[in-house]
Parts: sequence; C-alpha cells; structure tokens
Amino acid sequence: MMSASATYIDRLDPRIFTYIQYGDYADRYPAHTAQAFPDSFYEELRAASRGLFHVFCKAAAVFRDAPDDFARAMDMPEELLPYLRTPNVFGLPTWLARFDYVLDAAGRIRMVEINADTPCFIIESYYANAVAADYFGKSDPNAGAMAQLRVFLSHVWERCIGNADEDAPFVFSCFDDYPEDLATTLFLQRLMQEGHPQADIRFHSFYDMEIDAEGIPLPDDVYTEALYRLHPMEILIDERTDEDEPLGAMFLDLYKEGKFAMMNPPEAIVLQNKSFMALVHALAAQKKFFSAEECALIERYLVPSYFEDDFGALADGAYIRKEIWGREGRNVRVVQKNGSHTRTAVEKYVENYDEIVCRTSRKAMYQDFIRQPLFRHTVDSGTKDGYLTLSCFMLLGEPSAVGARFSPEEIAGTEAYFVPLVCTK
Repeated sequence: MMSASATYIDRLDPRIFTYIQYGDYADRYPAHTAQAFPDSFYEELRAASRGLFHVFCKAAAVFRDAPDDFARAMDMPEELLPYLRTPNVFGLPTWLARFDYVLDAAGRIRMVEINADTPCFIIESYYANAVAADYFGKSDPNAGAMAQLRVFLSHVWERCIGNADEDAPFVFSCFDDYPEDLATTLFLQRLMQEGHPQADIRFHSFYDMEIDAEGIPLPDDVYTEALYRLHPMEILIDERTDEDEPLGAMFLDLYKEGKFAMMNPPEAIVLQNKSFMALVHALAAQKKFFSAEECALIERYLVPSYFEDDFGALADGAYIRKEIWGREGRNVRVVQKNGSHTRTAVEKYVENYDEIVCRTSRKAMYQDFIRQPLFRHTVDSGTKDGYLTLSCFMLLGEPSAVGARFSPEEIAGTEAYFVPLVCTK
C-alpha cells in the first residue's frame, strides 16, 4: 500500500461522493492520477454521441412499431410489452443516458454500450472531475456541464410538474442501502431543488414505496406527480407484493394511466437491451433505413454488433459475448470463432457475482472484440497498466459531461477505478 500522500481525493466532499472507499476493496475507488486528452478529442466524443443518439432514436421507432414477437426475440420481458409505446412528455426513449466507448489500437473511439435506463457515474463526471482538474491545474473538459445538468433537471421539473399543481411532489427514489445509488439519487435531487427551491422535491426509498388505485401515495397523504427511479426497469417489472400480486405491472399500469410521470420512461429499456446495438448495426447494413451520413457515422463509431442467432454466419475471429441483461461485466467473455468451433479465450471474473442485481438473460449478443491500447495510472496500491472506458452523458439528446474508468482488465467490471479527465493544455 502506498503512503497516504495528499491527492485531489482529499478535496472530495465525502457527503457528496459517499463511496470513495467502496465495500471491502483494498484500494479506494478514485485513481490518484488523471488522464489528459486534447480538446479536439472531447469535441469528437460529444459530436459522435449527438449523432448516435439521433440514430438510436430512429432505430427505437422501428422497435416500437414492430410486432411484439420482434421484442420477444430480443429477450424483452413479456410483461413490459404493453408499456413500451406509452407517450412521454419529451417524446424521447431516454432523457438521461450514458454512452460508453473504448479506444481501438489506432486510438479511435468506438462505442460499445448504452446505459439508457439507470445511468450512474454522474457524481464522478459532473462533480469529482472538476475537483481533480482544479487540483492538477488543468482545464476541465466538463466546464459548464454542472450548469447544463441543472438546466436539464429544471426543464424536466417544468414539463412534468408545470401543468399540475406546483405543490405536487417530484419524488427521487432508489433502494437506500446501495451507497452509489443513494448518493446519485440525492445528488440529482439537490440539483433540481436548487432550480426550484419552493417546490416539493423529496426523497422516498423504494423500500417504503406503496401504490394504490390513484398512484404512489406519500406519508403526508399526497400523491407523487413525477418520479425519478434509480431501479432497473427489467428488474422492477418482475417484482411482486407480499400478497404475490404483480407489483411491477400494477406500477406501470398507473404510469400508463397518467397517474405520474417517470424519468427515465419505460421505453428506455429498448435502448438498454444490449441487442439494440445489433439492431442498429443490422439496419445500417441494409443501406436503406439510415441515410448515407448516418451509415458512415455508425460504421465509424459503433462497434459491429450481432444478434446471437447470426453468430454462426460470422467470419472467424475474436468476439465479445454479452448477455442481454448483464451488468458490471457479469457473464461477459471473449470467444475465438474458428469455423463451427468456438472456444472461450477470456472469461470475466466477477468477485461479487451474487451481489450484482440484474435480470437473468435468455439470450446474448456479440460484438467484434476491440484490441485496446494500454494506459498507466496510479491507485492506492501502486501503479498499474490497464484499459480505459470513456463515457459521455446525454441530456435530452444533447451531449454533456464526459468521464473515464480505468481497469487492469480488458473487460471492465466493478473493479474499475474512476480516473479524472483533463485537457492537455
């Protein structure tokens, strides 16, 4: 263990960033060092994200308009199908999303995943990154992003509450025994409250949440007008009451009836489904659905992705296999295809496998395996070589804060460290 010399970590407010020391990991979560890229790199990351968001929304419309059997073939929970076409106030499948990228051997950014339903890594990108950049005396690539997030949350409040009684509650909710989820939920709640200090914006744990015929009642006998939920939709839909009633379906019936608005809306699960990337890739291959410009964008940035049923026809080579509803690297592996034979080349070991909350997947998807360059960063236990996962947040289709995680393993999971991003100037 390195000596506890001063770092930017000492400047982080533990009341905001409550999971600096997470669980029983030997190292603290933030790395000591920062990663620098030129301004043009961050500009490209955001421009790619803006373009891909438009592409994804266009593809989501195909999913929405397709017969239910198409959704079933993509392992979409049967119980969710009635709710995926419910209109929402912004007319977008996701309002707050995180796009994840890796770098290929040539240093080009390649998109590998979307978290469109319940993205975390918000405190690291919007708050901690600025603290680190100031400490290192470098320009923060996220300058202005916190203000952008405040405006976004204010806009959400206005659209969800503005047409109702202004005293109607906007509720932020998660299971409050998950430190990262709780910190993220309270962080967003505080930012919304700053924009509307007189409004009823409150936290209510999912453990205490109840529903009745009128919606979500609160302890003071008022009803939730709008809900931010940091709880995966694919998990919520299967939950049941103590009387074995279908809690998830009852909850979404109320949403569909307009009893409350919800962020993110249920259709975010369409983009969250890992096969969605394969759908986009398949539509682009047809050269008919997307414009030539959109196809070029997909070819440049989106890692080629495939449905499980198409794997047998793919060329020989290395592919990464991901379960449709996997999280935190669970059940992810690299496979080497050689004709009709496939062998596992790398299998992700997840130390806290049973603690990762995710839906059991019946299907998987495949992506071309991207060989990544090595980076070097220092953590509590010393200097390590590893790989970067880069993220760009999307707020109603506009790119916002960027962030980075660093993992000694090519397939990142819960062992990854937060690494601040700074500008090279």
